[in-house]
Amino acid sequence: MSGDDDTLLTAQEERAAAALHRALAETSEEWPVRVATTAWLSRAPKRRSTWIRLPLAAAAVLALALVSVVAFATWPRTATAPLATPTSRPGHFDNGQFSFDYPATWPTLSGPFSEPNASVAVVLGTGGWQTGCRSWSSGAVGGLDCTGDKVDVSGGRTVVKVYRFGGPAPSCGAGPTPNAELGPNSVIATTTGSATTWELREPSAQFGSANNIFVEAYRDSAVGLASAEALVASFRWAPGVKSDVCPKVDASAPSPKLAHYNADGISFDYPATWPVISGHQHWGLHGPTIEFAVGTGTADAGCTLMPPSSTVLGGVACGIPTIAATGDQIVVVWYEGPGLGVAPLPARSLAPDETRVTIGGMPAIESHGDGWVKWQLSAVGYIEARWGPGAVDAESAVDAVIASLSIEAPQTKPS
Repeated sequence: MSGDDDTLLTAQEERAAAALHRALAETSEEWPVRVATTAWLSRAPKRRSTWIRLPLAAAAVLALALVSVVAFATWPRTATAPLATPTSRPGHFDNGQFSFDYPATWPTLSGPFSEPNASVAVVLGTGGWQTGCRSWSSGAVGGLDCTGDKVDVSGGRTVVKVYRFGGPAPSCGAGPTPNAELGPNSVIATTTGSATTWELREPSAQFGSANNIFVEAYRDSAVGLASAEALVASFRWAPGVKSDVCPKVDASAPSPKLAHYNADGISFDYPATWPVISGHQHWGLHGPTIEFAVGTGTADAGCTLMPPSSTVLGGVACGIPTIAATGDQIVVVWYEGPGLGVAPLPARSLAPDETRVTIGGMPAIESHGDGWVKWQLSAVGYIEARWGPGAVDAESAVDAVIASLSIEAPQTKPS
């Protein structure tokens, strides 16, 4: 030790410092902070072999700092959420961030654990499975080696692994396009041999964002594939979960152009890219009414005209109305059930998820659900909005429509 503040390194310490420098360089190459989206999203992510060799005694503090920096650069802040202990029952998984259903006969092969570039929520199925990651040490050197899971699905068995990919943050933009839909979920599906992987994007995120969910299924039969597809179709994000990977709104981008609807005493603004699905429709003396329907989804009163013939007098036949949105679709509809005259909003007790609000100058009861929001305006009248799981900022768009709503007078039905 010299008399000033400098510390002289021994030959052993110099070798340790050089080894740390190499480890930093190798780790930087293994986990870059940002890359172009197309560099890593053209196929399902493959877990690579990760080697970290650090002299444990000489570089303990620096190694801890290195691990912290890599974890911060690689994972957005919500990435650890799936590692929470799930509150599930056989046939249903729920860890507070997302949930899905699966065959109740499938045992849990592994609970939550971490891999270098993934946060595994659960491994399920009837096949044989063993993690491909192992920690090791040799003298003063240690590391983590991941060489791919060992999976056996012979004899018609199935193994499904559900994980959140914590890769580098993508360049924010449109992102890749989904190539399949399972239930209400738009997905990117990739098949290699007996393994099929589906990517489900986090709400408000694009495909390819860190923290998206991947469902990886190994199967030896069409039945196993169908069971895995049903699992993906049942996948739901918990209310309030949103992505923090890409900015929700680009402040430098111009606001989307708006169109203006004004008919039958009802006016509001809506995105110009949305078509008007329906204006005022009233179906007969005792039929339903649609005041308006706008958006990219579907809305139909479920009624058809029956022209007169030699055997029938003609009239209107009404079935079940349709309001639906899949993928990135959004639809907003004001509809009223059959009835005569003005049917005021009932004075009733509210459910736990309901609140009293005022929209367009009228009192209403508001309620929310997964992919929908509804406002009751009268005993039989509702404004309902629905959106698919791929609709980015759907609720904000719907709220903007409702905020601009103006109603001249309560709507009455023709007699």
